[in-house]
Amino acid sequence: MPWEKSYAEAEVLEAAMRAFWAKGYQGTSMADLVAVTGLNRGSLYAGFGNKRDLFLRALKHYDQSYRVGFLALLRQDRSPREAILATFDAIAQGNDTMPGGCLMVNSAMELAPHDDEIARIIEDSMAEVEAFFANCLAECDDRVRSPADISETAKVLQGLMVGLLVMTRANRESPSIGAILTQVRSLLG
Repeated sequence: MPWEKSYAEAEVLEAAMRAFWAKGYQGTSMADLVAVTGLNRGSLYAGFGNKRDLFLRALKHYDQSYRVGFLALLRQDRSPREAILATFDAIAQGNDTMPGGCLMVNSAMELAPHDDEIARIIEDSMAEVEAFFANCLAECDDRVRSPADISETAKVLQGLMVGLLVMTRANRESPSIGAILTQVRSLLG
């Protein structure tokens, strides 16, 4: 009799994603994944492959559910400048129901230097964030910017965002958070 899954794949990916987000790839054991998903090891392996395969799917789930959805939500009903500011403000304020930082940034530090496939996924995601900033900057009508200035400013904003994500993960009370927000406002004029 063929094996039939009896779980919601999106729910399993969400639970696994949150475990990897909270503990990192190395810090998350298969026992942790069994506990958070409610599936036994056999079902996890049959449905998602090994731990790395599950991580890759969870990372892609994170990118689609959080990065794409987060930026789209922030862009709704906001001017381009306000969308950029809202991005930084949301990161600085954090969310007590989610692990700190960003799974992409956390994975960039932990895994990307040693795993080309994960590095590509992270680079693609970061390129989309940079494009978000560039598109917002190009739409700002209060300041005329050259394409080179837009590109450079988008890269700086992305770097500040990554720094902010790292700082909020390490210490939500860090005085560096306010300095980063001030620098973003200064860049936007």
